[in-house]
Amino acid sequence: MRNIFFNLMFLFVMVGCAQPTLNKVQQVVEAQSELLVDCGLIHNKYVVLYELAVNDSNHIYLISDSEFPVESHLESPSKIVPYKDKYLCFIELDEQEMSVADIKEMTGYSGNPMIEIDYTPKWCVVISKFGEKRALVELSSYEDWSSWFDIVELWPYLSGYVEDYPVQMGVLSHDIQLERYPGLSLNADSIKRELFDWNGVRIKSVYGQMYLRNNTTSTVCLSSSTKEHYAVVNGRDSLYLSLCDSLPIVLKPLERKTVEYRSLSGQSGSFFFEHLASEKNPWEYFYNLFCRSTYCLMNVNGEELKTKVMFHDIGNYGFEVTCEKFGKETLFRILNHGIYDKEDRIEKNTKLWWTEWNNRSEADRQKISDAVDEKLSEKRQKINPDKE
Repeated sequence: MRNIFFNLMFLFVMVGCAQPTLNKVQQVVEAQSELLVDCGLIHNKYVVLYELAVNDSNHIYLISDSEFPVESHLESPSKIVPYKDKYLCFIELDEQEMSVADIKEMTGYSGNPMIEIDYTPKWCVVISKFGEKRALVELSSYEDWSSWFDIVELWPYLSGYVEDYPVQMGVLSHDIQLERYPGLSLNADSIKRELFDWNGVRIKSVYGQMYLRNNTTSTVCLSSSTKEHYAVVNGRDSLYLSLCDSLPIVLKPLERKTVEYRSLSGQSGSFFFEHLASEKNPWEYFYNLFCRSTYCLMNVNGEELKTKVMFHDIGNYGFEVTCEKFGKETLFRILNHGIYDKEDRIEKNTKLWWTEWNNRSEADRQKISDAVDEKLSEKRQKINPDKE
């Protein structure tokens, strides 16, 4: 009896220690994932809960049914919560990743995500910053999509969304091009401080891609008598953006289109950037202007309908900095406070998992490869049961 008591106490302590602390948003994501498991909609051992975006109002998570406890590009979870025979793997924008060793120890994972095949994104769940579930979007209902803007059900939860506008517009990306190469004597932090300085490394232009979607069943024409097609507004100051495509732009009913834009020349020394420099955190302030205060100045079917432009919160966590001398090769990234660099994570984890794979014996690698081939064969059989 005494041994049973101590064993139960030991089990209680171990389980208590193994449970990570979840904030109110993560608790709702956890509850939603457990419901999907209970309904039999998750078939693999791992439920990967990938935080796609955070804005002023919402958190957006991608829920994937996976054979391995990391994201498909090898980003690792910061928390893992056991549930029944599954593991809920939280990958957060602002939390430190677990080590590969800790992931393996907690889950018993013995494969390698470099060669595993079954990672299926199935849902997006939107949770308000107050911890209220706002939407669950089933991705299988969208067969042909190339950006998250194509998932129309997510629009109301993205920054800058305006309802019932004939053309939905959205900033897909926003990058910075420098006038000249800053040189090796300056590190990224020094350059960031000097970019808004009159005597520092100067910004040549702001450029990126804009999403357009005709929301009507009629043809829509976008036109303008000036080159000022969009404005990023900061009080009385504005940064004007111009589409690289020739106007007018004609969109067929429900047509989607991605176009390039670039800030108009001669603005790098404007009051817009001078006033940004006076902000406590100018780069995050600039980012928030793109999210909240970007407006379309073009005419729609000949009518002047100024409206706010939606922002692609997903994947946009700061600015990529380039230089004309090196084309579009990224020199460095300026990320919002607290956000981890995804590119660095992916590069680091790719090396880790390749090293882990190469350190295995030939027999072990063959065993895992055979298991993957067997699963692939089973999948093909389910898709085409009449074929051998």
